[in-house]
Amino acid sequence: MRWVLVFLVLLASCVYVLTNNQKRLIREGDLLFAMGKPLMAISMYERALLNYVPFSPYNEKAVEKIKKTCQALTEKEHKLFCQETLRSALYQLRGFYVPYWETTTKTEKDMLITKLELYIQHNNPPPEEYQQIFKELKAITDYDPYPSVFWSFLVVFSLAGWIGSAVFLTLKANKKAFLSFLVFLFLWLLGLYLA
Repeated sequence: MRWVLVFLVLLASCVYVLTNNQKRLIREGDLLFAMGKPLMAISMYERALLNYVPFSPYNEKAVEKIKKTCQALTEKEHKLFCQETLRSALYQLRGFYVPYWETTTKTEKDMLITKLELYIQHNNPPPEEYQQIFKELKAITDYDPYPSVFWSFLVVFSLAGWIGSAVFLTLKANKKAFLSFLVFLFLWLLGLYLA
């Protein structure tokens, strides 16, 4: 019972500290924005969002502040920085569920348009190439860098099997133990490569 109480007190203190950090960082971001430093304000809002506490009202405030700041920016490079910062922060919050998935999707679409506008501005391609450039930028944006769930599970399973077969091989040196050792080693290496 005492350990449960200690755990609850530690959990409550962590939530309290993170929520206070969010509140302070949003205030600092508002002050920087009012002083005419929107890029520094974006960084403060991002830090507030990365102090994520489920169900905290400051999470939504930080997201909204970054979105409003992005809309207020006039230079395309700064707008792209803002959009990439928001997307990056939202991707860092991923866990068992993905909070603000709709915002992430909309931000990626806005980023794609801003990147296309910047590319056109700096490289001045002919208008008939716009569609192809858009497709290439979209392919880069849509790339999924996350590992495969199946192969990640296989890595853990085969590593445990490889360690177990190594122990079995040292205790009983026979063909079956050696074969299982090689199979689990091969599966583990294959899983690491394909995950």
